[in-house]
Amino acid sequence: MLKTKLLLLACLVGFTTKAQGQLTDALSDETWKESEWICVADAPEVQGRVNEHTRAADGANWFVTTIQNEKKVKKALWMTTSLGVNELYVNSQRIGKEVLRPGFSHHSKTKYAFTYDVTKQILKKKGDTNTLAVQVTPGWWADKIITPSGSNGMYGQKCAFRGVLELTFTDGTKQLYGTNTKDWKAGIAGPVKHAAIFDGEEYDARALAPFTDFQALPQPAVSKEYKGVIVPKCGAEVYHVDKWALTPKRAYVYSKVENASDEAYGKIVIDREYKNGQKMVVYPGEHLVVDFGQNCAAVPSFKFAAKSGTHLTCLPAELLNDGNGAKSRGMDGPEGSIHRKNLRIHDKSIRLDYTFATLKKWYTYYTPRQTFFGYRFLDITATDEVTIQQIQSIPVSSITPEMETGHITTGNDLVNQLISNTIWGMRSNYLSVPTDCPQRNERLGWTADTQVFCETGSFFADTRRFFHKWLHDLRDSQNDEGGYPSVSPPGQYGSWKDEYMRFGWSDAGIIVPWTIWKQFGDKAIVEECWESMQRYMHHICNTKYDHNALSQENGNYQWGDWLSYEPLETCGRSAFDGNTPLPETIEYWNYLGASYWAIDATMMADMAKALGRDSSEYTAMAAEARDYLRQQFLNADGTFKCATLNTMQTPALFALRNNLFEGEAKAKMIERLRQNFRDHDDCLQTGFLGTSILMPTLTDNGMTDVAYTLLFQRKNPSWLYSVDNGATTIWERWNSYTKDKGMGPNGMNSFNHYAYGCVCQWIWQTCAGIASDPAQPGFKHIIMKPVPDLRLGHLDATYNSAAGLIESHWKYEGNDWIWTFTIPAGATASVTLPYETETKEYQTGTYTVRKTWRY
Repeated sequence: MLKTKLLLLACLVGFTTKAQGQLTDALSDETWKESEWICVADAPEVQGRVNEHTRAADGANWFVTTIQNEKKVKKALWMTTSLGVNELYVNSQRIGKEVLRPGFSHHSKTKYAFTYDVTKQILKKKGDTNTLAVQVTPGWWADKIITPSGSNGMYGQKCAFRGVLELTFTDGTKQLYGTNTKDWKAGIAGPVKHAAIFDGEEYDARALAPFTDFQALPQPAVSKEYKGVIVPKCGAEVYHVDKWALTPKRAYVYSKVENASDEAYGKIVIDREYKNGQKMVVYPGEHLVVDFGQNCAAVPSFKFAAKSGTHLTCLPAELLNDGNGAKSRGMDGPEGSIHRKNLRIHDKSIRLDYTFATLKKWYTYYTPRQTFFGYRFLDITATDEVTIQQIQSIPVSSITPEMETGHITTGNDLVNQLISNTIWGMRSNYLSVPTDCPQRNERLGWTADTQVFCETGSFFADTRRFFHKWLHDLRDSQNDEGGYPSVSPPGQYGSWKDEYMRFGWSDAGIIVPWTIWKQFGDKAIVEECWESMQRYMHHICNTKYDHNALSQENGNYQWGDWLSYEPLETCGRSAFDGNTPLPETIEYWNYLGASYWAIDATMMADMAKALGRDSSEYTAMAAEARDYLRQQFLNADGTFKCATLNTMQTPALFALRNNLFEGEAKAKMIERLRQNFRDHDDCLQTGFLGTSILMPTLTDNGMTDVAYTLLFQRKNPSWLYSVDNGATTIWERWNSYTKDKGMGPNGMNSFNHYAYGCVCQWIWQTCAGIASDPAQPGFKHIIMKPVPDLRLGHLDATYNSAAGLIESHWKYEGNDWIWTFTIPAGATASVTLPYETETKEYQTGTYTVRKTWRY
């Protein structure tokens, strides 16, 4: 009995202590020749036709070996990768702070290698024996996230592992020990009984990890599934960010419901509440609801106790049911209970199941590491009494505190909350890839969301390495014609052969490299993408981005200005007659496609100059695209030939963004756009694409007053409408929740979708007056054109740019506006004061300007 308890304790320590080992540079590619992919020979596989509710195969795959030192060891490096999510152990010590390795990548082309210095974790004397153990679960591989519904089984059939340990001996010699079927053992074992990205994690603490007792495991088989390359990891590593750990803001227990009826689930009756830091107890038949006060991508972390065999279930959710649980409001339970219907597979997946092994008075620690969730609230139930000494929500992200670069606050609490919502949206969705959302069964690298938010994200964090990795994924996904998909890396949807060349999405292949180059002066990212970008540009130039010409790639469908409130919107089906796009829809789609052609060509000319290449091809292409836009879609007076487009905001915004008109025609277009906003009660109507250019385009065309009106608007649709309704992240829809109707469509309704957070790009560039100059990228030359507004009160912005620390601080004193700004060493700035046209050049230093005007 004592031996069993000691083994159990050792297992728990190995699984719960902080990770050891230091991430380091990869060994040479030649090293892989000393290894082979291995898998568990009899590992379970998912059989039959897959649908959205199909779960991954049960069990965790373990691979274990022992290595006896031939000589005294000086240094030990372990290079690893896997098909599925891996955890590494040396002598029972968990290796690496990074989680969800090796990350989300193209399932058949690229896997990333993580190499660790494990010198401190190994026994070093001659003759000492070291144990290497690896757990691999199905995430990113034998997993629904990459497998389209209708497939026969998962795309990845069995998990696999590959690695090489390099020992350097004190005499200077080296020896390589690679994975093989002779020296390793492999089997389904350990406490993780089920795990996948969407499914969650099932953990039985009574089962021991096979750190020591592994000899009974069978020999592995050679895995021949993966034929792609292995490359050193290059960014977008994923972490549990303990520095951002969240504690409960409220916690309460209920077991009964009142006021239920056929039309409503009723309202919970709270039995008791717990304060933060107070020990919590949950009994059978009770629900413990925990509110962390912040929606984010995260996992719960427990310190708890219960008698052996007690089963605890933990269900994450973004929000609570309200309105007496009225079914007409889209509620799925009583008021005060968690709402999970928007997760889409909420019945059997997106959950934690934990079985206790410890004695009732022994506290143990548990943090799941094979999955992640998107949530603010937890619902916890148990089959027997459970005491929770501590519970936290640990954010999961590829953004870390060390990467964050920009901080901006104002004198307006609502705007500050909007900025916070944007930052938490980035932290949640920059997770191995730039995902759309972290909560439901999607979590994919949607390319439009990526390009829409890319510049905003670059102010808040140093995203260079993150996008080096993702653009590798995107190049892996490019088709033979040069087109880019709607989702990258390929996932369960969005990257089928007929989901390419959808404007605004595919253009991420140009917009993202240009943005990272402009913001950071990163020429390498342009060089890496250049050939791929050229293929894409030649493809759209040859087709003029015509929808019908590209129908074999786009499937006769466009996402369009997704989720706008305007006519011809795709998701709401106003763009279609049945399943057939309306003639004016095709006209609109062709116009937007050609608009992106012009934008892309202009960016390519910028990047060609930066690399010292001939830019004339792309300068001419941009001019050709603009001429095509004028001739094909517009009249000489600046109106659209298609009457419907004249009633909309987004078409006019793209015309102004591309500088299609000057003089009277431009002035009339601006006035029509102003009138459109007035006609819509000073509300925007734009969707993903229109919103991405909305605020900068208004400012560039003399409508900063309109932009500020939109910023401070609190009616639906607006940014602050969600803030007024308690949002702590950016919503997917302007109307994800409304006071009068309740929940938006549950089939697609995320409360953590960062795209509309792109408004913060404008807050940085216009409110703070900090913008990069493509002529001297990386903020070597800064464009500073701040436009303040009394409603903001004051503003304080600091940005640790690629050129150094830039600061902008302004406030009001009576009729005076006082602005202090800092230009870093070696940089210059073109400064234009508010409502002035004269621009002055400034050198390195800190300056204060006082401007007086009447309001």
